[in-house]
Amino acid sequence: MSLLFARFLTMTTFLILISPGVQAQNQPATIPHSPDLLGIYPGMPAIAARQQLQKHSTKFLVKSPSAPELGFSLAIMDPSSADNVEVFLTQAPNASAVWMVRRSQNISNVNPMSKSALLAGLHDKYGKETLSQDRGGGGLYLYWIFDQSGRLLRSADPELMGCSGSAFYNNIRNGPDQSGLPVLQRCYSSFFAVTAMLNSRDAELLQGYSLELVNLPYAVQAATATMNAKNAASGRAKQDETNRADQNKPTF
Repeated sequence: MSLLFARFLTMTTFLILISPGVQAQNQPATIPHSPDLLGIYPGMPAIAARQQLQKHSTKFLVKSPSAPELGFSLAIMDPSSADNVEVFLTQAPNASAVWMVRRSQNISNVNPMSKSALLAGLHDKYGKETLSQDRGGGGLYLYWIFDQSGRLLRSADPELMGCSGSAFYNNIRNGPDQSGLPVLQRCYSSFFAVTAMLNSRDAELLQGYSLELVNLPYAVQAATATMNAKNAASGRAKQDETNRADQNKPTF
C-alpha cells in the first residue's frame, strides 16, 4: 500500500468517526414527520417548510418578521375567511428547523363554520383527542398528545393540559426555564401535541379557533444548544476582556 493511499484511508476513517458527533452538537435527534399541520411538522427544515406553506395560497405570499431567523407566516386576508399560519424556527447553532406551527381563523357570518364541522375535520386528521377541557365562556380546549415516535396516545397525564408551545416562544432564544417546576419538567419531557382552542359564538357556531402543533422536547433540546452556545461565547468575551485588562498596566 502506498504511503499516500494509507494517509487517505486514515483521514477518511477520522472524518467518519467524528462526523456523527459534530452533527449531534447542532441538530436535535430525528423526529417523525407526523403529526403535521398543513404538511409542516416539527423538525422540518426551514426552507422546505416555507415552500410547503406557500402552497396554501396562490394569492398571498409567505412573509418573514423583522427577525427572519425566528420564523415566517402566511396571512390570508379574506374578509369571509381570514386565515393566519405562523411557523417558528430553532436558532443557531442548530440547523434552522420548525419547532412549532400555529394556525388561527376568525369565522365570519358570511362564511360560518359549526363546531361539529371543525371537530369532524380535526378527527379526520388526528383521530380522537387524548384530553379535553371546557374552560367556560364558549372556550373549549382539545389535546392530541403523541409519543416521541409520533404515535397518538389514548390517555395522558391531565397536567399536560397546562403545557403550551406559545409560552416557550422566548425560551427558544434564551434557553429553557431553569426553575425546576414539576409541571414545566413534564411539559419539557413529554408535550408533543396538537392543541385546538375553540371560541364558540353559541352552542353550534364558531367565532374562531386556533391550532398549535409543537414538540416541546425537541424545542427544549434546540433551545439548550442555543443557550450553551451563547454562554460559551459570553464566557470567551469575558475572558478576552480580562486578558486585555491584565495587559493594561500603568506606568508610575
